[in-house]
Amino acid sequence: MVLEASSPEDATEWVQKIKDGELPGSAVWTQWHATPTPTDSLLCTSTEAEHEEELTERASAAETATNDISTVVEDPCDDYSSSYAPVAEDTLKYKYHWRRGLIKRRVQQQPPRLERLLSNKQTESKAYEKLHTEYAMIKYPHKKRSIPSEKLLHIDKDNLHIMWRRLGLSDFHMTKTLPFHRIWEIREGQCTKWFHHFPYEEVDGQSFSLIFEEEKHGGRYVGLSSLDLICDNPDHYKEWIEGYFLSNCSWLKRLWTTKHDNHELSERATMALLLAIHPSCDVGLAKQLIRIANLHQCSSTTNYGHALLWDGFTVLFNLMCENGRLLQMFKSYTKAYPTLGLTKEEFGDFLIEECSWRRGDCTRTTLQRMMRHHDHNHNSFKKYAAKNRPFEFNIAMTKPLLTYAGFLSFLRSSDNAISEKEEKLEDMDQPLSHYFINSSHNTYLEGHQLNGISSCEAYIRALLQGCRCIEIDCWDGALREAILIYHGHTLTTKLGFTAVIRTIRDYAFHTSLYPVIISIENHCCSTNQKLMARHFLEIMGDVLCKENIVETEGRERLPSPTELQGKIILKGTFKKEVKAAMSSFSTETSLPAYLVKSRSTIISDEQLTSDENQDMVSIYGLDAPKMVAQDDQETTFVEDTEKDLEKLVVYCRSISIKPWSWSKQRETSVSEMFSFGEPSAMKLCKHSPQEMLACTERQLVRTYPKGTRFDSSNYDPTLMWGCGMHMVALNFQTPDVWMHLNQAFFRQNGGCGYVLKPEVMRRSSQSSVEYSPFMTEPHPDIPTVDLEIELISGQQLCPYKKKCVSLTVDIQTFGIPADKSAMPQASHDSAFWPQWERGKFVYSRRKILMPELCLVYFRVEVQYSTGNPQFFGQNCIQLLSLKPGVKFVPLRTSGGELIQGSGLFVKITKETSISAAGVSSAAPVKQLRSRPHLTHQANVEESLN
Repeated sequence: MVLEASSPEDATEWVQKIKDGELPGSAVWTQWHATPTPTDSLLCTSTEAEHEEELTERASAAETATNDISTVVEDPCDDYSSSYAPVAEDTLKYKYHWRRGLIKRRVQQQPPRLERLLSNKQTESKAYEKLHTEYAMIKYPHKKRSIPSEKLLHIDKDNLHIMWRRLGLSDFHMTKTLPFHRIWEIREGQCTKWFHHFPYEEVDGQSFSLIFEEEKHGGRYVGLSSLDLICDNPDHYKEWIEGYFLSNCSWLKRLWTTKHDNHELSERATMALLLAIHPSCDVGLAKQLIRIANLHQCSSTTNYGHALLWDGFTVLFNLMCENGRLLQMFKSYTKAYPTLGLTKEEFGDFLIEECSWRRGDCTRTTLQRMMRHHDHNHNSFKKYAAKNRPFEFNIAMTKPLLTYAGFLSFLRSSDNAISEKEEKLEDMDQPLSHYFINSSHNTYLEGHQLNGISSCEAYIRALLQGCRCIEIDCWDGALREAILIYHGHTLTTKLGFTAVIRTIRDYAFHTSLYPVIISIENHCCSTNQKLMARHFLEIMGDVLCKENIVETEGRERLPSPTELQGKIILKGTFKKEVKAAMSSFSTETSLPAYLVKSRSTIISDEQLTSDENQDMVSIYGLDAPKMVAQDDQETTFVEDTEKDLEKLVVYCRSISIKPWSWSKQRETSVSEMFSFGEPSAMKLCKHSPQEMLACTERQLVRTYPKGTRFDSSNYDPTLMWGCGMHMVALNFQTPDVWMHLNQAFFRQNGGCGYVLKPEVMRRSSQSSVEYSPFMTEPHPDIPTVDLEIELISGQQLCPYKKKCVSLTVDIQTFGIPADKSAMPQASHDSAFWPQWERGKFVYSRRKILMPELCLVYFRVEVQYSTGNPQFFGQNCIQLLSLKPGVKFVPLRTSGGELIQGSGLFVKITKETSISAAGVSSAAPVKQLRSRPHLTHQANVEESLN
């Protein structure tokens, strides 16, 4: 800690009082010293780091622009003899500051608040320490034929993993761990399907599940999984629930914590971890780097040989990255102290020239905060940078310099995020028809359309990902459960209707408060439809939207998402039920059971279009059946009068127009909507884009995959978005490129599930020039964007403990047809720290015509010694969210989770221009709004916190 005194006598008196415990608030220092953090003093906790930053900002605000020389005061809590170089007393200089009194008063006001924070931290630390010991628990398996077994569980000393092992085993294996950052939620009680296989209701109060996402069926699908546990007594259950802690440490720390013993690694363990991170590393070079890191670490070890503590291991990792274009870029700005690091002025110049920061944002306070934050645990690297020269080490420890390790930490951190982080939502007071809505198809399925598993977890995962339109397929069931939800006439498993409705109610508004739409595909009889209506009313209650203010108030527009906050809207298709009174129908060609459809009052979207039905018939090589009635019998039809369920569908009444007519469509109410299968939607978009834009301006439109996509594959949603279609339903369980685009598109606007359409699509009738998704020239009301992305280097582009032969990087843009393009594949034979030559791999695209619908897609594939290239990671970002400059693109799994520590370093150049036609146009030029790029998870972590 750095304190400033007015004279040498005052400084000596302060030091003595701190040591003797006589300074006001000195109890804080004693408490801090008595309860060190689990990761030692070199790794600050989030609470302490935030408080230190707050103190720094307050003190810095009171400083003048002149150079200050401060006194370094020893803190009795830390071993400065090993962490810092000694400073001779005669070298201390003191300078009177005219605002010394103000700084002193502000610093003295902090201890009470700091004492409370540390008191809370001490209480939390005690709760965590309990979980560091092993607990005997019952762990439920994820195989139907297996039975629950007893395991020993504990949380590691750094509070980063839950670890378990069998009785009789002495060590924990890396695969038997669950990192805290992967956990979506804690679910108390026996609420998962694995608990239902072996119910043990007597200990329901001691049971809990940790829910996380994982790949299934060899990576073809993704879904939620669970770690199901039963504590041996209620007290232990309470300790685990209260002691649960989501850590925000770096990915490297998580690897370290699974290997270390007493917070240090032997040379052999260090080599094993190093080869797991970088399998192709030369062993001789690795041993040399380990010795260098051991020599320059500031703390001593208890083991003999070349053992490393955490700070020494960070030195080792950064030594492995000390090459390539980023190092050259760093050295080109280090003028005053070439071997030590960047000064504030040099760091500011780098931000302005290379990261496209505005000069007004590079304030003294901001630069000081970032430099302190990213270098606060790199003291050992400062010692290495000083090359065992005490004078330079004193400079590195006393002057505010940013080392190369801190420089890399900044580039990978949220301070240098690749996308905008605006928490403010877009205008949410527009009609529903002015928004794109995140939608899913057959939400209940976890895999294949014909034999997949139906699960309530699929609904939970979709809702937690921001999905706002989900689908339920309702069928008549047995007497025990009158209504079932499953994919009819297939081998998919079945769900109870009430269980699904309760799940939707419980998770509908966890991620977003804006309305959820339930698309009902109803195949039930009239009696069960009445029962469905009763269940909706009893289970949903006031959450269910039952009043149509469009009709009651005589509006011409749909209500806004703000007006419908916290509401669940039902969507259904109405058709009069027909019954054959005196005859039965026969077919000239018999159909298999899965092609027979039931009659219903509310029918499915699929029943409105015959394209998919014909596809299902032709896929099996069958001729289309001809429905004929017996000649000697008369057919009569009776209209069903049941209206209970119909009354609950107020805003999303899906109707059918056959044959399709745009004139008839314009005569329909705004409360009525249309649903199209994939082939029909593609046909309408290609042949009638202007009519579709006019339709979507006032009414909702939904599309869904064609019936022949049995493998749950998806289709390109960008053309549908370009034509204004609101609900482009995709199979959420399939992590293909189209699902990646959907996830990225709806990360905008705070991830609330609603994205405001571009203004030219909301006001198509008022524009002087018609907008078309197939345009090839700039629109006068839409500024174009010139984009250039240069690939610099990568980091950790291979799975843990796997050695790849080569890797390839793809950069593409998706949007309207004119905006789709790709960069030639960039390849490299090193996955740990690949480097690409300047100007060799550059994605360049001029005049992106519709930037608000354009998505930039990064994808990495790795090639092993055998087999085809395999997917490793991806990230997709909306074009207007991209920030120019040198950035780090964090990679995500196929399901959308961040891959800790893996990413690409790129340099982005982005310019917005207005066409000449737009300048000369009489209408004012409409400015593009900045798109926020947020997720339900936390901001991208620093790679080295």
